[in-house]
Amino acid sequence: MTVANTFTKSDYLNTLEWLITFFPSAFSKKPKEIKPLKIGILEEIYRFYDSLKNPEFSKHEIKQAIQHYSASAPYLTCQTENQIRIDLFGQAVDVVNKEQAQYAYERLQQKLARKNQAAE
Repeated sequence: MTVANTFTKSDYLNTLEWLITFFPSAFSKKPKEIKPLKIGILEEIYRFYDSLKNPEFSKHEIKQAIQHYSASAPYLTCQTENQIRIDLFGQAVDVVNKEQAQYAYERLQQKLARKNQAAE
């Protein structure tokens, strides 16, 4: 038995707005402002989340939003070799290595191919 994915585009946009509100240096809706995030950033978001009295979203919704964000074409496009990775506060913490850049490029190509196939 499979569970239907009920995380809608509206849910994603609302969760992204929440992330932008709390972490404006790390998240953006503007493609040219999107930067590679630190590996493991979700755990940092969860630590912040755990400190909130009444969080607006569940951890699952945040995880889905991060997955959607990191699978977006603008995010995959910014994953070029030696590009700086940032933490939640926009501080440089690492760089995208060659393998990560190649993986992002391949995912982007697959995404574009699927989009082109759907348009045919």
